[in-house]
Amino acid sequence: MIKKLSILTMVGILLLTTSCASIFTGAKRSVLFESDPSGAKVMVNGFEKGTTPVQIKVKADDRVDFRLDNYRERVVVMDSKFNLVSILNGISIIGWGVDAITGSLKRVDTKYVKVTLEKSDKTAFINYMKNGNITKTNVDEVNKVIETVIVLND
Repeated sequence: MIKKLSILTMVGILLLTTSCASIFTGAKRSVLFESDPSGAKVMVNGFEKGTTPVQIKVKADDRVDFRLDNYRERVVVMDSKFNLVSILNGISIIGWGVDAITGSLKRVDTKYVKVTLEKSDKTAFINYMKNGNITKTNVDEVNKVIETVIVLND
């Protein structure tokens, strides 16, 4: 009888002190990122993680930037929803706390992200700078205007 009671007590303590979502699903989810055109750098929270197409593990609310020369930068913030596995914590305050600290209470809701990159207006200026020389610059401090003359090379 005492052996059964101690086994039940240990099982109860184990169930009350575990964090189900952290153990079963974790805080990150693998997501496939693509861009049109492909070959864009993928930055997650400011750190380069690869070039499209690429599969990366991300957390809820991560900021994902897509960068490609001569195209406007696109930013995606990973959406999330409540992680239903957390319900297995039941009345375990410790389990809920661990899941909250590890970020496992929320789970990324998306498995695939594709962005279309648009040509940048800055491309024309950059190309002029590569193919020309600045010959004259006027600064009008009163009207807050800077006028620059660029002579293109043949």
